[in-house]
Amino acid sequence: MSARLLEVRGVHKRFGGVHALKGVDFDLAAGEVHVLLGENGAGKSTLMGVLSGAVSPDEGTIRLDGADVSFQSPRDAHAAGIAMIPQELDLVPGLDIAANLFLGNEITRHGVLATRDMRRDAQALLARAGVSLDATLPVSSLRMGERQLVAIAKALSANARILIMDEPTAALSALEADHLFGVIKELSERGVGIVYISHRLEEVTRIAHRVTVMRDGAVVGTAGPDAPQATLVELLVGRPFADLFPPRADKVGDLILRLDHAAFDPAIPRAGWQAPRDVSLTVHRGEIVGLTGLMGAGRTELLSALYGFGANGRWRGTVDMHGKPVRLGDIHAARHAGIAFVTDDRRGAGLVLHQTVAQNAVMSTLRKVTPFGLVSRALERRQVVRALNEYDVRPRLPDAKVVNLSGGNQQKVVFAKELLNDPSLLLLDEPTRGVDVGAKAEIYRRLRGLAADGLGVLVASSELPELIGLCDRIVAMRRGRTIHEFGPNPSEDEVRRISEQEELAA
Repeated sequence: MSARLLEVRGVHKRFGGVHALKGVDFDLAAGEVHVLLGENGAGKSTLMGVLSGAVSPDEGTIRLDGADVSFQSPRDAHAAGIAMIPQELDLVPGLDIAANLFLGNEITRHGVLATRDMRRDAQALLARAGVSLDATLPVSSLRMGERQLVAIAKALSANARILIMDEPTAALSALEADHLFGVIKELSERGVGIVYISHRLEEVTRIAHRVTVMRDGAVVGTAGPDAPQATLVELLVGRPFADLFPPRADKVGDLILRLDHAAFDPAIPRAGWQAPRDVSLTVHRGEIVGLTGLMGAGRTELLSALYGFGANGRWRGTVDMHGKPVRLGDIHAARHAGIAFVTDDRRGAGLVLHQTVAQNAVMSTLRKVTPFGLVSRALERRQVVRALNEYDVRPRLPDAKVVNLSGGNQQKVVFAKELLNDPSLLLLDEPTRGVDVGAKAEIYRRLRGLAADGLGVLVASSELPELIGLCDRIVAMRRGRTIHEFGPNPSEDEVRRISEQEELAA
């Protein structure tokens, strides 16, 4: 990082009676990735609107390279070297990549589009952004992650020195997000200053040089990327991190799941898929048990194998449900045994995004709403109303398309879809990924309430503070094996030390 590219001092903005920005200070250095965190309504979007020229501040100053500037429109900000990539990408699916990159600035010769020149220059722009795509491909054929990279190339086409990215990973898979982070790192090393808006705390340590937190229209703190998540959460919500978690139950009920030296043999081996090899753990009624481990430990694979999701196969060793042996290996067997599963990829595997809330909610309980082979609208409505009310899905509109809901409300629909079947054991893989802190706290309360009603929960999470605050016990895994069990409230250092020691020993 070097000299300050951008400085914002004392910026205020009011919309009628709403004081959206209250004397905000913010700055960005060349080559810096400055992450901006904040819940909905914190003022992030308004501040970025000011920086991109879409919103005029009532008070305050903006400086670029030490000189005061005033933007009357996004065109002014763009001309000054500031480009913004909104969450809803401004690409035209019916055009190819080259046409999108030069939209509004087409290359012409004698009044005719110079298509060959545009495609040649577009290929150079893609290469500059670290994107290996053919510029002749239509945008409609690209995955969401590829579209995000095209949007970056488009922003850089006008020699932008400052790039504002609004929730860029919201619709990306884990692999697509990894690729995006690599591109961001390359841009940073070339001196591009990046303002990265997010509510995903797990992304901070991966990309940030600095973190600023906003709440209620004001900056409430700035920290380094190694700041404890508990500190960032307290800044975000204005109360201690521990307050996010409801109290644990005093006692637990009967045994639901028992695995004793259990191993799973997939019918078809999958490269990179860490099958459970030697797993021993228990889950009781009213209990939340966590799974932790380093990358490749096999947490996701354990949950997937128990549910029969993504890999059919056969279990060896002891696999008991409610004290009796059970044959698991496919989804039908798991659901018959009373198991429900919330995947870590709600958009790709947990929901049908372009269907309605009602259609998604009853997807796993069709037998309950089709008594004679046809959908009973009355029964369907009863199930949907139950889902909307019990899981507080907002807006409470059964016909709303799931794709238009916030991340937290999409996750509520996934929970409703699985739990309307009244299971006894709930498997959760990264249940709070991609939702803001307020929605996380609501999910924690919901899970503890379900446990109090007698449900057993087995949850895998990459966020240690989440597991420590939520779970009654935590089981550590390494390479498909369980290696250690922690009681309530272990320290983060203790969990990490044991996991890392076991990895080194391997």
